[in-house]
Amino acid sequence: MKLYNDYNYGSYLIYRGIPVFIDSRADLYSPEFNEGVDIFSDYMSISGLSTFYEDKFKEYGITHVMTYENSKLNMLLKRDENYNLLYSDDHFVFYERTTEAE
Repeated sequence: MKLYNDYNYGSYLIYRGIPVFIDSRADLYSPEFNEGVDIFSDYMSISGLSTFYEDKFKEYGITHVMTYENSKLNMLLKRDENYNLLYSDDHFVFYERTTEAE
């Protein structure tokens, strides 16, 4: 599983032993610590919809997405036939990619 998660969920996921896309230690996700990529900027672009999420998910090999139920990203994913909703509650949703990113 290669997870894309929202910023505020990262610390808890790490606590549970789940590898994350990003967590609240934003400085660790800057280019200085990740040669060739700027994960923090990519996260901001994806969550703000200033870049097409699918392009970045392909770049990072994302297979699962955990985001806020009321996020802009969820607004698109719930209509995207390439993503299967595995779980949802009043706070967050969890998707699995049903096809390989091309």
